[in-house]
Amino acid sequence: MATDVPSPTLILFARGLLARFELWPALRIAVHQNWGGPQSAQKQRWLAGVITDEFEASLPPPSASLTALDSLHAPAHPSHTLQEPDTEYIETMLLQILDDEFEVALEDGSAFDVARDVLRLWNDAKEGKDGYVKDLEMQVDRMKGKMPQYEVDAGSGSDWEDSDDDEDGSGSDDEDYGKEVVPQLLDHAKKAPQTDEDGFTIVKRKGGK
Repeated sequence: MATDVPSPTLILFARGLLARFELWPALRIAVHQNWGGPQSAQKQRWLAGVITDEFEASLPPPSASLTALDSLHAPAHPSHTLQEPDTEYIETMLLQILDDEFEVALEDGSAFDVARDVLRLWNDAKEGKDGYVKDLEMQVDRMKGKMPQYEVDAGSGSDWEDSDDDEDGSGSDDEDYGKEVVPQLLDHAKKAPQTDEDGFTIVKRKGGK
């Protein structure tokens, strides 16, 4: 009887993605301000699911438990197994999804940093290493109730500030890591932010010239 239980590798990887995305200022601001609409928090988790799917496609199938004799005749790279995404591919995906789903266009290089960390999370997950994931989750835990201070440039000169409150509850629930969120996530399937001299993160939404 077939089961759809995700592998430990995917569960660990998904936990890392959820934590890393919580620590990405551009995405946190977009979710907190509901720039992706009422379902902004769900879109953040959906993004983690999309990235997980990309890497899952590069894993060998569960039926890869071949006998020693069968393995001699098996192709080194099965045609149904895709090549692992690289940093540039993931960066492009992140930029496109933020543009499409949140109407935020980034030019600060942060998408590359996140993509690089995604590759690190994947390599660690394949080896069963959870140290980096736990470190990210601890950082998220320390940030509960806090948002980065920032200014929004939407072409009208408006300045927005936010601090240590999350009264509207529009962000994702940090306590879901490794419990409800990861299984659900695995079961599915252009200027900002810059920092000014005062330490605020400047976020420009699409449409602001």
